[in-house]
Amino acid sequence: MNPSQEPPGDSPAEKPEPTGGETSAAEESSRARAERIKRMQHLQQMQQAVERGKHKYAGSSAQSLWDRLSATDFLNQALLLAATLLLCAIPFFLVLNALAGRSLIPVMTHRMGLTKEASDVVGQLFTSTAATSSTITGLSSLFFVLGGLAAASTIQKLYLRIFDLPAHKHDPVRVLVWLGLVVGGTFLLPALAPSLRGAAPVLYWIVYLGVAIGFWWFTMWLLLAGRIPWRKLAPSGIATGICWIGMSLVFSITFSGMIISNNQKYGAIGVVFSFMSFFIAVGVVIILGALIGLVWQERGLSFRSAIEKLRRKS
Repeated sequence: MNPSQEPPGDSPAEKPEPTGGETSAAEESSRARAERIKRMQHLQQMQQAVERGKHKYAGSSAQSLWDRLSATDFLNQALLLAATLLLCAIPFFLVLNALAGRSLIPVMTHRMGLTKEASDVVGQLFTSTAATSSTITGLSSLFFVLGGLAAASTIQKLYLRIFDLPAHKHDPVRVLVWLGLVVGGTFLLPALAPSLRGAAPVLYWIVYLGVAIGFWWFTMWLLLAGRIPWRKLAPSGIATGICWIGMSLVFSITFSGMIISNNQKYGAIGVVFSFMSFFIAVGVVIILGALIGLVWQERGLSFRSAIEKLRRKS
């Protein structure tokens, strides 16, 4: 053997082959590193999206609307209005319909789109029309009128707060006029609407939208003593009418199930909870619709510019 030659096993140029366990560990480490890089990139993309969203939100109509909602304390105001409607408006219309010799239940069934089962559950809360009308005395009649005025006055005070206007000396008169018009509408519309809703549902909702816009537009003008011109109130009236129809559609689908479910879980008080939820939604719609109109006016928006903007985006 040539002494200058080294044994093959001792050659420094030769390296041992990696075992299967070492190869698997290296692949796992590489995959983990790739996952960390991917997560970091995803996090950076999310941060960039948040920053873009903040940039777009700052000074936007959405921020202006939210600032106004916060300044109005809309949630607490909606809760106060809901409590007033539950305690004052329901008894007022219950007694009013009893004095007219008709039940409030069919009116509520039509207005809220209740199923027969839900209508029967609601009917269990109230006594018969004859029993209600026979118990009305002079004192109860006074409370009946005061309850209606309290509900209408709460809506007026809410609008005064939203539009930042002081009270007017003729406010009680306007509240009384508005309440009288509402009472007249509750007797007139139920006689016309059921046949239209059954024969042409789409046309019914279109007509209902027009009636809702006109009603809330006129309501703002009347309760604010005409201190804001009709034209400036138009966006608020339109927004409130659209929100009202949206709320009515949602509750026509969900309200019956809500009443039945709450009645099964909690009994009669559960039905009251359901009505409280509805009245809270009413309060939110009144506040939100009016404030959307105000923001629309403040930012100089128009329906034409909004349509053109949508066309450009499409």
